[in-house]
Amino acid sequence: MIHRQDESNLPKPDVDTALLKEIPMSKPTNSSMNSTTTTEKGAASAALTLNMLQRVEYLAVQREAWETTLYARSNEALYSIFDQCLALYRDLTTGDGLKAKKQGLMDYINMKGYVFKASSPLTLKVIRCVFGQKDRRRLSTYHSVLCVAVAEHWEVGIVAQKISERGGIQEISLQKKGDVITTKEKAAAASSALTDQSIATVTGDKLKLHWNKDRVGEDSVAVLTQEADGTYSVRCVVHSTAAVKAVLAAYFAENKETISDLQQQRKQIAVATDQSALIAAAAKAANDNPIAQSA
Repeated sequence: MIHRQDESNLPKPDVDTALLKEIPMSKPTNSSMNSTTTTEKGAASAALTLNMLQRVEYLAVQREAWETTLYARSNEALYSIFDQCLALYRDLTTGDGLKAKKQGLMDYINMKGYVFKASSPLTLKVIRCVFGQKDRRRLSTYHSVLCVAVAEHWEVGIVAQKISERGGIQEISLQKKGDVITTKEKAAAASSALTDQSIATVTGDKLKLHWNKDRVGEDSVAVLTQEADGTYSVRCVVHSTAAVKAVLAAYFAENKETISDLQQQRKQIAVATDQSALIAAAAKAANDNPIAQSA
């Protein structure tokens, strides 16, 4: 038999239930919301960093697999790796989360113990992380291919096709080196173009103090300031081969087309001169040959 207690006799709580209904629910504060947002951003950034590290590591493993199993059969697998190197580079230079992605690359570099100069480009870092501690010549060759792909805006997915069309990795590397003009070559081209050119002759008592008979015919560099009246003030004169080379290289960069046209004209004149000399030599030889004359 169940005994029910009379609830009417129980003590009632000293709280007005109507008041309880009016008490609002607590809402999250701005600080807690900001904290949540910061945590989410931190987690997303960490995920990007880890993802980039794992991608580089996976690509390096693919390269090892190519070397040990596929190298003897085909270079297509290697070309495919270059395609992914380009995709990796693009993801490190475009889009969102670049800081986190680059941190992932740096984490991989630190994990492997690779050391780079401050001036080392990102393309070289990608190549070395993927291809490891190869000899410098091979790394330089591979790096040239990625640089060409970046400079010529190759699309991801057609890198293998592009490499094949250009004759292979080695051929691309040689073509790139052939297209590069060194500072020394630029300076030489500019100097040659300016050989017969003089836009002004400057003299002065203070300027004569820099004169040295042992330097007659040598190039020097002067710093000029353009004045309001159209004249130039000579601030200093520097006798330095390195300074002259740098200025001539800068002149080449600003007047590349003019210098190239002048070089082409000189080549044509040289060819015409050589042809004239050959014709004259042939005519002279014919005139001097008694057998030819009797014939």
